[in-house]
Amino acid sequence: MSTYELLQWLGLGAGALVLVAIVAGAIKLSRATDAVWPNCATRYGLTFDQQNEGNALTSQRSVKSLTGAVQNVPLRVVSTWSMVGNTRTTSTAFYARSLYPAPHRFSLQITRGAGGPQHHLVPTGDPNFDRMISLRSDSPALSRALMNSAVQAALLRLPMNQVGLSYDNGEFCLSYGGQPLKPAELEAPIDALVALGHSRLA
Repeated sequence: MSTYELLQWLGLGAGALVLVAIVAGAIKLSRATDAVWPNCATRYGLTFDQQNEGNALTSQRSVKSLTGAVQNVPLRVVSTWSMVGNTRTTSTAFYARSLYPAPHRFSLQITRGAGGPQHHLVPTGDPNFDRMISLRSDSPALSRALMNSAVQAALLRLPMNQVGLSYDNGEFCLSYGGQPLKPAELEAPIDALVALGHSRLA
C-alpha cells in the first residue's frame, strides 16, 4: 500500500470516527431533551401527557402537557409543535389559577434588559430589577401590584429573553414562541407562575 493510499484510509477512518461522535452526540441530546418533560413532572408532582397526530406526508402535530398543582396553585402547561408542508410552528403556554382571584384583565411583556419603546413602561421601584428586566403593560398599576420580591426573583430566573404574561379573571398565562428543550425552560416558568399564584393584585 502506498503512502497516498494509507493517508486516504486514515482520512476515511478519521471521518468515520467524527461521524460516529456526531451521531452519538445527537442521540444523547435527543434523549436528554425527551427526558425534560417526564423529569419535570416527577419533580413537581404533575401529570405528563403527549399526543401525536398526522404523518410526514400531510401534516404533523405534537402536543406535550403537564397538569396538576404546585404549592396549591393549579397549573397546566401546553407545548405544541406542528409541521404543515415546510412550515413549522412552535408555542408554549403556562397557565395557573391565582389563589386570590380578582376580576381584572391585563397583559404584560417581560423582556430581559432595557431598550425598545417606552410606552406603558412599568418601573417596580427596585432599580436592580428594573435594570435587568423591562416590563411593559396595558395596565401598569395592576402589573406593579404583582411585583413582590418572590415574583421578581422568579422572573430573573427565566432563561428566555422575552415572554408574554396575561391575567384574565383569576388566570395567569405565561407564553413564548418556542418549546422547552432544557429543564430550566420548564421549571423557571413554573416557579414564576407559582410565585404569581400566591400574589395579590391589591
